[in-house]
Amino acid sequence: MNAKNIAVAYCADNENTVKQIEQQLNLAGYQFQHFAGTKSTAVPPLSDQLLNQPSRILLIISDNYLKAAQCMHRGLKLLQEKRSLILPVVIEGVAKDEESGKTIKIQTDFERVSDIIQYINYWQDQYLDLRRQKRQMKDFDEDAFNAHLKIMREISSEAGEFLRVLRGMNYLTHEELLANHFEKFFQFNQDSEGWSRFKSKAPAMLAKEPPAPPAEAPMAEERPAPAEEEAEKPAPPPEQAEQPEEQPGTDLTDITGMDQPEEPQAMEEEPVKQPEEQPEADLADIPGMDLLEGRQAAEEEPEEEIPAETEPVNEEVAEAIEWSIDQIGREAPAAEAEEPEPAEEEDENAREAFYPDDDEDDAIAEEEE
Repeated sequence: MNAKNIAVAYCADNENTVKQIEQQLNLAGYQFQHFAGTKSTAVPPLSDQLLNQPSRILLIISDNYLKAAQCMHRGLKLLQEKRSLILPVVIEGVAKDEESGKTIKIQTDFERVSDIIQYINYWQDQYLDLRRQKRQMKDFDEDAFNAHLKIMREISSEAGEFLRVLRGMNYLTHEELLANHFEKFFQFNQDSEGWSRFKSKAPAMLAKEPPAPPAEAPMAEERPAPAEEEAEKPAPPPEQAEQPEEQPGTDLTDITGMDQPEEPQAMEEEPVKQPEEQPEADLADIPGMDLLEGRQAAEEEPEEEIPAETEPVNEEVAEAIEWSIDQIGREAPAAEAEEPEPAEEEDENAREAFYPDDDEDDAIAEEEE
């Protein structure tokens, strides 16, 4: 077995990408034997072809590969028996846009369970559609159709396990394969010397690609023009400098919510007027103030009855005066005690009038009496 001979298996839709990889690795002396698969089941599957050859296998996995019958048929068996000789590389799939007719790229993902289920559902739908077609078909080769239906059934039952095993292998993305001058590829083939020689040739390969810099050169030449325009723009700064002077003239009333601070000022003026009106309250309206005035009058009456120029009063007259003062003092509290009683009677009568049929109010009135 020649270590420089590599089998590369892929879907025919991804041939352009495979050829690019081949051209670069040919410089290291590697020769590739191509195994391209399609959606047809009339030809032997790729797995049968790859199992019969001893070379290492560069397995190019894409969305197209995972949806091609010739690639997926018995693919699980290939991974299980040739696992140590297979280097999987995951690339983007391609498809044609039905509206524009242009080729578009499709991401190839199978790391998440939802991604795997997507491909399982694809193959199950393919199988179920064939069964529906069989019921409606007439005058067809039933044996050939049944053979095709059997293959689709096998793929649909193995697709999930195939992706699970593939996910557990040390596969590379297209970017990882190209990284550091195909280092992972040379490690897979245990060819460290070939990688060293390939790296030494890499600068020469880059030197042969001068067209790329000239493409960027015009861009670099065109950029000074905008730079000059920016250099000419120092004139506008004076105009911009005038803008800060105009900004202070902005009317704050135009700003939403700026009229709100005026309301608190009106609120502050109202409490100032209230204290001025409070001193004007009439003391006569306060309950019990007439009693206090009566006491003050009673206390002042004895002083008026004793003029300074009169002669001294005998002891009997003084005692009579003191007794009359005590009587006045006793009658005043009695008046205070008697005044609340009529108010309570009025409240009770009012309640009875307002709630004439309320038994609970009558009980409360009796307790208060």
